[in-house]
Amino acid sequence: MSIHTVKEIAKQADVSPATVSRVLNGSKSVSAEKRERVLKVLKEWDLKSVPRQSTGSKTRSIGALLPPRPESDSGAILRKLATLAGEMRPNWNLVLLPAGILPMELEARHLRGELAGLLLIGPAAESTELLDTLKRIPHVWLNSHRSGGGNTPTVLMGNEFAGRIAARYLLDAGCSRFWVLSIPSRNPGLPGRVSGFRFELFSVDKTCETLEPALPPERAELESCTEEELERALDGILPTFESDDGSGGLFIPEERLTALFYRVHARRGGGKLPRLISCNYTPEYLAGLWPRPTTIDLGAHMLAELALKELLRRISGEAPRADHIAAIVTPQLVPGDPV
Repeated sequence: MSIHTVKEIAKQADVSPATVSRVLNGSKSVSAEKRERVLKVLKEWDLKSVPRQSTGSKTRSIGALLPPRPESDSGAILRKLATLAGEMRPNWNLVLLPAGILPMELEARHLRGELAGLLLIGPAAESTELLDTLKRIPHVWLNSHRSGGGNTPTVLMGNEFAGRIAARYLLDAGCSRFWVLSIPSRNPGLPGRVSGFRFELFSVDKTCETLEPALPPERAELESCTEEELERALDGILPTFESDDGSGGLFIPEERLTALFYRVHARRGGGKLPRLISCNYTPEYLAGLWPRPTTIDLGAHMLAELALKELLRRISGEAPRADHIAAIVTPQLVPGDPV
């Protein structure tokens, strides 16, 4: 790192060069007041990083950060990461960051030039420190998310459209009775899919029944439940379909729940089910299901590609597009087995 540059920053911030170095290295031993003075100077001088002594390497890195409580569909996460790794440009690396990394360490790595930007995978940034740090680092979210506290969530547009596609599919199949599975989730995209489904039916004067499996009192969300707990909750809604005459249609907004629903149904004797459509297209969850349900592919590969392009725009200094713009991908219907 350039000592001269550190000295200049220290002089302007009225701190010692050692204090500047500690800030740049993410040390906790610096008081909040001094740290803010150093960061203020960096911001005023528009120093995106403080260069180290040249090593001859021009490689730059983008960090992929999974918050401590990522989305429940691990298959979707892996597809996004695989796409990102395959789409990295020459002399760019993708670095998978530990979920528990401190925001101060993230900022220090960015200031030292070790991280050019961040791709975030998960439903929320719950730490106010992380939210504050993200204001100073180019970043793009790879999914619907909440930005801490009770703030209005950012729901990627494809989620609502997926729900509307599901409703159209069941309408085109001749269904006249409709159900949608709704379950509390950290992922704000799930209620977006449910809302899209309801809206599409409402637009053609149709109604649907919302099925809400009863989760254990101590488990308030889908992601907190074990498979056994989810199966017990789903078992409670199966009697709803025992009188179905073949005119019913059911939308389950996440593939993991679809697989568990089939398992519970088979254990109860495998009676007749309504026409079913799923969402998120995770083949690993659908393997072995019969009849294999029609599902909706939200485009994890395309989403990751577009998010990476948007992040590179932000790193280059171009004005960012809207927060969700990188993930406007048209969901696609994936046909299942004939029923």
